[in-house]
Amino acid sequence: MSPSPRARLRHALVGIAVAVTPVCWAVGPADARIAGNHQSPAVVNSAFWALAARDTFAATGTPGDFAAYLTARNVAADSVAAEMALDPVAVRDAWARADLPHQTAVLAALAELGKPYRFATSDPAVGFDCSGLTAYAWGRAGVHLANHSGTQIRAAGARDHSSAMAGDLVHHPGHVMLYLGVGDAIVHAVNRTDDVELDFFRDRVRFGDPTG
Repeated sequence: MSPSPRARLRHALVGIAVAVTPVCWAVGPADARIAGNHQSPAVVNSAFWALAARDTFAATGTPGDFAAYLTARNVAADSVAAEMALDPVAVRDAWARADLPHQTAVLAALAELGKPYRFATSDPAVGFDCSGLTAYAWGRAGVHLANHSGTQIRAAGARDHSSAMAGDLVHHPGHVMLYLGVGDAIVHAVNRTDDVELDFFRDRVRFGDPTG
């Protein structure tokens, strides 16, 4: 008898957890490139499985599936921390403080690392521009955002750096990003050279909560 889809999911999560070892790092400076791979397949893979675990929990609501989701979310957080030279405990804690829609938006954006930059596009099969990525990520969380950076930040609840949580919008005139909850770390669809990537913002920005 072949294993059930839930059993296959849990088996995959165990494999990812073994493969990704948390490492403590100091927070990288905002004007530096990240320490690792800014389009990391390890982050993409762990975010994909965390989203799958999240969907399973959303469908069943059982404590066991919630525990599996938490494990997968922490693996994704550790993977991001390893690539960006962040403290994995800080990343885990930041994601845990965010509500489930914010967590979902973060994971959805991270699962699209490396996808092509495409102007005025919000389609995983084709690519994203900056607001297309944030709209897609928040759409995965059940929140509709207009595919326009200025419209998105104007409609969001105002936050500052100290109150922003993982998944909030980070806006610089003409560009919108998704906050990863620690320091100046973000994920964004930046341009045709860099596509969807992990990064640090470097300019004066506004923060906004799409849920108000």
